[in-house]
Amino acid sequence: MIKVLLLSISICSFASLAKDMVLIENVTIVSSHLHTPKMQMNVLLEDGRITEITQKKITTFDLKIDGAGKFLTPGIMDSHAHVSSIPGMGFGVEPVAIKHPKLVKAYYEQQPRSFLYYGVTQILDPNPGVNFNHFTSTPNHPDYFRCEVITTKSTFPYVEKTDDLSRSMFTYLVDESASESAETSAENVVLKISKSGASCIKLYFEDGYGNASQWPILSPKTLQRIKVSAEKVNLPILAHANALDMQQLALAAGVDVIAHGMWNWGQYSREHNISKEISETLDKIIADKVGYMPTQRVIAGLGEIMLPGIVDSPEFLPITPKSLIDWYKTSQAQWFKEELRIGFDRMPDESISDVFLYGRIGKGNKVIKYLRNSKHPILLASDFPGSPSFANQPGLTTFQEMKAMATAGLSLEEVFAAATINNAKQFKIESDYGTVEVGKIANLLLLNNNPLNSIESWNSIDTVILQGNPIPREELVINK
Repeated sequence: MIKVLLLSISICSFASLAKDMVLIENVTIVSSHLHTPKMQMNVLLEDGRITEITQKKITTFDLKIDGAGKFLTPGIMDSHAHVSSIPGMGFGVEPVAIKHPKLVKAYYEQQPRSFLYYGVTQILDPNPGVNFNHFTSTPNHPDYFRCEVITTKSTFPYVEKTDDLSRSMFTYLVDESASESAETSAENVVLKISKSGASCIKLYFEDGYGNASQWPILSPKTLQRIKVSAEKVNLPILAHANALDMQQLALAAGVDVIAHGMWNWGQYSREHNISKEISETLDKIIADKVGYMPTQRVIAGLGEIMLPGIVDSPEFLPITPKSLIDWYKTSQAQWFKEELRIGFDRMPDESISDVFLYGRIGKGNKVIKYLRNSKHPILLASDFPGSPSFANQPGLTTFQEMKAMATAGLSLEEVFAAATINNAKQFKIESDYGTVEVGKIANLLLLNNNPLNSIESWNSIDTVILQGNPIPREELVINK
């Protein structure tokens, strides 16, 4: 049966008509495995995978999409996004969110569509909490992978929480003194995580915010037990570490990925290069082939929330429930800004913003440039929302992270790889994701502009293709 349909048809219509075979005709393919884009290609999707790529005419299909003048790319993977966290509120089990169940419900219902709106078709969530099912139970959501957090009652992030509901997010608690056979031993906790279907383990190397140092860190012996156990079940370890000394501890523990830019070190200067100690640490990251997630939007989100006009950003309108935008304008929603002000001894908001947007981001950019100059692959990871800042919104934050990579000096080809194949290789899912090739899952983007010509081209999405199902971008908008 051959049907030629227009992309103005609704999502529901596509779901019922696409069935098995979707043809994208006369399209230009842009993919990291290609030296140059391939023009006038016909791509056939069947049962959610790419089954044929050819310049020959394909005559058998259920649905045909005219790709003339458009560019077909892999879908984007954000390898650090927290789907249980609500911008401006924190995680869904934390006190502010508990007070506003209707707002939380509206946000959770829209969130997967907001990620898709910006082309995010795969997500890795390195701290899923206990209520990520709201994300995976929606009809259309990015393919979802997760790490599980190992912590103790005396280490971050558990130690920071002050109520039982917030603490309930952390279900894999280790007793550092437990014998190997004990239920709470490092060995058995790792085994439980493996059996849960998680893709990785997350460890926090955090002894205090900024220059503070009030929290203990997991002992070297415990870290070694976790590492040995994780290797036995083939689970990579992702480390939260954003200070020089914390990243050094993470490297000593043999982690596979470091999340966050190295923001906390000395004074930032545009003129001076990073120190020998920092360069030696970065050289070890390169030598050990440790994945690196700069997550610059964490810092940008902290700086931008101090700007008075951020809540009126027109970029929020397509992806954020209006009820939530309205709440951001209330005095109740300013609680996190007040916390930041206290932490900076009541400095003017503009000065606080500058500390983040020019100081710490500047440090992170220097690290990115150093790694880039050594051809070390960078991973696209926004750490959405990164904090309770409402300046970061789902999907938009991923796109802004890509722009931040370009600002830091990555070429458009390198940003492309960071958003697609680098994450797939790092988490060993490249047989299914990361390039436009026969046999791969059909998570694809149809763009109006070539992403190798401009970073803004990633915002020119015509259609998102999820598991072979085409979704017109306008159908993902919330406030129409």
